[in-house]
Formats: sequence, structure tokens, C-alpha cells
Amino acid sequence: MQTKLYATLTTGLLLAGTMSLFTAYAGQKKSVTPAPQCKISPVEAIKIAKGRVAGRVLQANFEFDEGKWVYGVMIVSGKTIKEVEIDPMTGKVGDVETVTPDGEAKEMRDALTKAIGGKVATKTGAKEKEDKD
Repeated sequence: MQTKLYATLTTGLLLAGTMSLFTAYAGQKKSVTPAPQCKISPVEAIKIAKGRVAGRVLQANFEFDEGKWVYGVMIVSGKTIKEVEIDPMTGKVGDVETVTPDGEAKEMRDALTKAIGGKVATKTGAKEKEDKD
């Protein structure tokens, strides 16, 4: 009888501990970045972007942006800089934005600050212009 009582108490404690862990875990926002996958190469992404925006390519980044992996290809077009997003699985062109050096610097600074657990100031200001074609 005493063994049965201990077994019941142990089971109850385990369940209570599991439930409290589950509750604590459920309250946390876990941000999981999916593993990057691509079917097209960075060179192919650049060719696709140049087909959309004429100019000189500055760089192509493979980045996690707004919940998905994309190539971000920066192109100097006249006196502006365009960022062309390319889907790495399909090669489809996504957003085409006019960006500024200051805007890109702030975006990188914020991303690096978040990566090391710092707080990013949320200031409403001028957004970079998104071209809708």
C-alpha cells in the first residue's frame, strides 16, 4: 500500500512538473528560423534581378526577411539603389525597393543589435520606398 502511495505521489509530481514546464514554454515566443534552402544560385539570382532592373550589381545577399529566405540583390540604377528580392526556390521576383545607404546601415545595425540580445529603438520615421511594378 505504501509503495502504491509513493508511486501515485511520484506520478502526480511528475505530471505537475511537466504541466508547469509546458505552461512556461507555451508562454514563450520561440523564434525558429527555418533552414535555408535554395534551388537557384546567387549568380542566377543576380541575372534575374538584372533582367528586372538595369544597372551595376553591388551585392547579392541570402537573407531571412519577413519570415522567409530570399536573395536581396542591390543594383545601382542611375542615381538610385534598388534592392530586388528573388525567391531562392523559384527564381520569381518579389519586392523591388529603392533603398538608401542610411536606411540599409540602420537595418544592419538593428539586426546585429538584436542578434546579440540588445534592444532596438523603435522610432517611426521615413520608410524606404517600395516600387510596385
